[in-house]
Amino acid sequence: MDNRKNSARAQNGIEINVAYLAKIVLTKWWVFLLVGVFGVSSGFLTGELTKAPTYTSSISFVVANRPLSTEESYSSSDINASITMANTYKYILSSRTLCEKVAATCGIPDITVEYVRKAIAMSTVSNTNIIVMDIKTNSSAKSYNLAVSVIENFGSVVEKAGFTNSTLSVCELPNVPVNPDANISGIRYAVIGGFAGIVISLIAILVSNLMKDTIQSVEEIGSRLDINVLGVVSKAYRKNAKKNKKSAYDDPILMNNRTAGFAFIETYKALRTRVEALSAKHKYKVFIVSSTGEGEGKTTVATNIAISLAQNGRSVLLIDADLRKPSICKMLGLTNVKENKGHGLPDVILDTGSFEKAIRYIEKHKIFLLAGTSAVSEPTELLSTTQMERIIKAVRSEFDFVIIDTAPAGVVTDASIITNYADALIMVIREDQLPVAKIRSALVDLSNGKAQIIGCVYNNVTPTSIKRLYSHYSRRNVNGRYGYEYGYGYRYSYDNYGDSPDQADDENED
Repeated sequence: MDNRKNSARAQNGIEINVAYLAKIVLTKWWVFLLVGVFGVSSGFLTGELTKAPTYTSSISFVVANRPLSTEESYSSSDINASITMANTYKYILSSRTLCEKVAATCGIPDITVEYVRKAIAMSTVSNTNIIVMDIKTNSSAKSYNLAVSVIENFGSVVEKAGFTNSTLSVCELPNVPVNPDANISGIRYAVIGGFAGIVISLIAILVSNLMKDTIQSVEEIGSRLDINVLGVVSKAYRKNAKKNKKSAYDDPILMNNRTAGFAFIETYKALRTRVEALSAKHKYKVFIVSSTGEGEGKTTVATNIAISLAQNGRSVLLIDADLRKPSICKMLGLTNVKENKGHGLPDVILDTGSFEKAIRYIEKHKIFLLAGTSAVSEPTELLSTTQMERIIKAVRSEFDFVIIDTAPAGVVTDASIITNYADALIMVIREDQLPVAKIRSALVDLSNGKAQIIGCVYNNVTPTSIKRLYSHYSRRNVNGRYGYEYGYGYRYSYDNYGDSPDQADDENED
């Protein structure tokens, strides 16, 4: 693999796939909803628990640009001048000079000038010469006493300021506030909490996905893994499947199943054409299908490749070499444990059954099968025997194609062992599944064997990535890359591989 491409990418910084991030945000809408609701609830509760009642006593003043006279009319120019002067009087009424007098004469103990200044709020009635002073404190009596003190002292402050040609008079006296002010702190905190929760969750999701460093587009496979893409497989529903049915995504789809749909069938016909071309050119007969980790869909891909080749008149043997968690039989509907006994690869390696008896012909799928449902406790040792090598040599001469499904290469070493007996290897890479470093490490291990890594199947691709892929190929002509639709499920763990056959059947979906 070409490390220069990876170095160049590192020098250029982190590449941000905007379409991918948008998809993540849309698919995680429920996270934002839950966090938003939690933020709103927490904010509202905080506001309600911390709020303190306040009381406001208000005084209204009227400004005149000259002394009022009952004999003289008041023109519009006088009103405009008074409106202009109102802004000046707002400053005087909230000045430190008036606040000092109010604090000194209000008769309330321990009242400071700063307390009075914070309690006073000034405003003007729009397009009028009226000024409103609101005095807000935590006590009804305190607010009223401060308002009375303002009325007693504002005249001397205005006179001292030198505004002798204008007048400022009280047009509405203050009242003792009976009820506390309406408190909107709970609503305010709720809005802030909800917004903050959504923003924080958005940042957390985006950062976590950027830090995962997974394969998020077909372009990254070439630039970061330096491997050819044989096929692109998208996640799709079964034809006529109920959309509220979980198995519509999780059940593996076989290409000769009518529910697969036309697009899915054409997908594997295109992949079959690619495999046949490489086989004819390089004389490949034995193909390994593997993946880095579990859950990437390698067994489904291997099975469908085998079926597609058989439909083209080829003699195909499908081998389940995942001896820890065999799952091909279940995928093909061969769930009878007794009937599967004696037909697995371990039976042939251990010579507990003849070669001819172990291999079955599955009429429905037109393929030959060497697969069972019994897991073994020491699969690595079995695959390393000379008997395993003799089996591959024997089937090589009997069949046109041999497709071998192996355990994940990034989990155990079984696939690396089998590469010494095979001709070519197809890697299955699932979109946004595993870190690039882990995939690269698995590819390095697999490249040490005799099998040539001919390319990968980019699996479980989202519709957004497929659209971007089609757009990419409409501008560039890239040979050997196809786009198609596909859906499947793959669930099992290698923590305990010594389960009984029944348990294996229940757990394996690859």
